[in-house]
Amino acid sequence: MKSKQIKLMIALFLSPLAAFTQAGDFTVEGKVNSKYNGAYVKLFYNQNETKFVDSVQIKKGSFKFNGNVALPALGTLSMKELEMGDRVPLFLSAGKIRVSTKDSLKNAQITGTKLAEDQAQFTRIMRKEDDILMAMIYKVKQMPEGAEKQGMGAPILKIVHHYTDFKIKAIQQFVTDHPNSYVSLYHLNNSAVGATMNYEATYPYYEKLSNEVKETPLGKQFGNRLLAVKGKMDGQPYIDFVSTTPEGKSLSLKEVINKNKYTLVDFWASWCGPCRNENPNVVKTYNDFKAAGFTVLSVSLDDNTEKWKAAIEKDGMPWYHVSSLKGWNEPAAKLYNVRAIPQNVLIDQNGKVVASNLRGETLYKKVQSLMK
Repeated sequence: MKSKQIKLMIALFLSPLAAFTQAGDFTVEGKVNSKYNGAYVKLFYNQNETKFVDSVQIKKGSFKFNGNVALPALGTLSMKELEMGDRVPLFLSAGKIRVSTKDSLKNAQITGTKLAEDQAQFTRIMRKEDDILMAMIYKVKQMPEGAEKQGMGAPILKIVHHYTDFKIKAIQQFVTDHPNSYVSLYHLNNSAVGATMNYEATYPYYEKLSNEVKETPLGKQFGNRLLAVKGKMDGQPYIDFVSTTPEGKSLSLKEVINKNKYTLVDFWASWCGPCRNENPNVVKTYNDFKAAGFTVLSVSLDDNTEKWKAAIEKDGMPWYHVSSLKGWNEPAAKLYNVRAIPQNVLIDQNGKVVASNLRGETLYKKVQSLMK
C-alpha cells in the first residue's frame, strides 16, 4: 500500500475524533453597528475551573478575539457584564466564529464552527424564557430592601420552576434532533447535576447521543456519573425499618409492602422546597394508580411535629407517613444512604427495589409501565 493511501486511511480514521475534540486556537470576529465604536465587548468563558475574561474595543464597527481552548466551552459575549446588558451565549472551539448584528448582540447571527452554530440554534429556542427569567431577576435586584422585595420570593420561584421545566424539555428535544452534536452532550450534562440526578429520566437521552460524542472526555465522564447514580440498590432486596406515624403508632416498611404491588419510599421534609414542589407529582401518581396497587410511604426528615403534620395536610398527601423527628439523623434515611432530598426508591411486592430517584413525569411513566 502506498504511503499516500496509508496517510489517507489514518486521516479518515482520526477525523471523527478530531471533529469532537475541537481543542485549539479560536477566533471570534464581530461586525456590529458603528454606533458602538469606542465601546468594549467582553468574552467570558471557563477552562478547567479557571474563569477567563477578555475585553476588546470596537473599532469601525468591528471587534476580534483570539484565544485557545483545551476543551470546547460555552462562553458569553457581552457589552457589559456576564449577567447584565446586551449579551449572547457563544460556544467556543477551534476555528473561526463570526458574529454579525445590525442592532444588538442578543439578535446576532452566529456562523462559522459547527458548535457555535448549534449553540445559536439552542439559544433561539431558549431566548423568550431566558428574557423572562433575567427580567424578573434584574427587577428584583433593582428593588429597595423591604416588604415588597421580600414578597417577590414566590413569584420568582414560580418563574424559575417554569423555566427549569421548559429548559429540560428543550434540551431533551435538542438531543433527539441533534444526537451527533457536542452541544447536546454539554447541555444534557449540565442539566443533570447533584446527588439526586435522575437516572431514569436522563439515561434514555444519553443513549440517543452518537458513539463519537459519548467517546469524548465529557461524554465518558457523564456516562460514569450516570452509572454512579443509577442506584446501588436497584435489583436488590429492600431494607426493612420501623418508624412512627403522625398518630404516634409504629409502622414498618414490610407491613406496607405486603399490602401493595408497588411501594414508593419517599424521603422528604416540610422545610425542603424541592420536596414540596415535587409533592403534587407524587399525589397525581398516587391518585391515578392507587386502585391498581400503588402506594407511598413518606419518610420525613423533619424535627418538628407540627410543621410535619401541617405540610402533610397542606400538600394533600393521603398515604402512609412516618418520621423519628431527628432531622438528618433519621434512621430510615441512613439505611438507604440518603444524603439529599427529595429522594426515593420504588419497591415491588416481592421486596425488590425496581427503581430509585424517580421524579415528575418519570415517576408517573415508570409506575404506569409497571401496572400494564
